[in-house]
Amino acid sequence: MTNTGQSAEPNWEVVDCAIAEVLGIAQRQGITPADFVRMLDSGMRISAFLTAMDPFTDTDLAIDCAYS
Repeated sequence: MTNTGQSAEPNWEVVDCAIAEVLGIAQRQGITPADFVRMLDSGMRISAFLTAMDPFTDTDLAIDCAYS
């Protein structure tokens, strides 16, 4: 929320970058984009996915987006 109590508009370039990063992590584990979307549709949260993938991925889970 902004200081006026309204929701802030997301930075869509950062959102696109973050989605691409998460899909890349999934694909490196053999999960297709369609399967990943099905997992989200079934109720899995992205944070739970990243936590589950932590042992299999780099220890640095920071999203590398160069947008401000």
